[in-house]
Amino acid sequence: MKTYRVILCALGISAIVIPAHASTLYGSTSAGGPGELWILDASTGAAVQDVGPLNDSSAHNYAVTGLAFNPLDGVLYGSTGGTSGHSLLTINPASGAVTVIGSFNVGGVGGTMSDLSFDSSGHLFGISASGGANLYSIDLGTGQATEVGASGVSFTAGGGLGISPEGTFFGTPTTSQFGTFDPITGTYSNITNPAKPAGSSASYASLAFDGDTLYGMNLGTTPHLVTFDSLGNVTDIGPSVPKIDGIAFLEPVPEPTTMAIFLGAGVMVLAGSVRRRKQ
Repeated sequence: MKTYRVILCALGISAIVIPAHASTLYGSTSAGGPGELWILDASTGAAVQDVGPLNDSSAHNYAVTGLAFNPLDGVLYGSTGGTSGHSLLTINPASGAVTVIGSFNVGGVGGTMSDLSFDSSGHLFGISASGGANLYSIDLGTGQATEVGASGVSFTAGGGLGISPEGTFFGTPTTSQFGTFDPITGTYSNITNPAKPAGSSASYASLAFDGDTLYGMNLGTTPHLVTFDSLGNVTDIGPSVPKIDGIAFLEPVPEPTTMAIFLGAGVMVLAGSVRRRKQ
């Protein structure tokens, strides 16, 4: 039996292809409460699953204010809320189990990262929660944070950070600000005062991209999940879990191989090979 290689689109026959899975939205609680990991519905903001408490192997609980998945390996990272320390963590998204990597070493009370975000090359960045809303790069192996540069914003209220696939660093450093950070100098440039569906005093505690769509969590008594356009216009998706402070999307992992079965004219195609059946 001979095997033939062909250009599949030239066969003119139908294929069955396994569809891709959608992204999964995770959220972590902080905002003065204990740490819990949740899966959220990105279309409504509502809870889908309470994954579990953000505890280490000694059952010590960590409030987590920033979340980000590494796009290169899918590892979930978190930054502790100030009451839980000033450290970078890794988190098991299946259980909520926490492993402490190390301190950010940015100094001062509350010297943690208010939010985290990866660029497309796998470099981690954060916004400082105290001493000004400044942009930091973060060492994944040690947790050490290095200031990129002073933002020009003297305090942090919210401190959301989301990096687009094209490399634009969007931020919400205070309640009344939506804009961008320069990734080379750290300078913040304001775009607008965004709408706040969770209340006029509710800050945007976290930002996260799902593809080209920027999501944000407006942290009020009842938090609201929203989307932003590039001008800072807000679309309210809906109320979410109380004290959700960090959000991050787990992107779907491509299948290692895609199988298609073509049937027609006595020809079967599997994984790019054509085998002609005996008549």
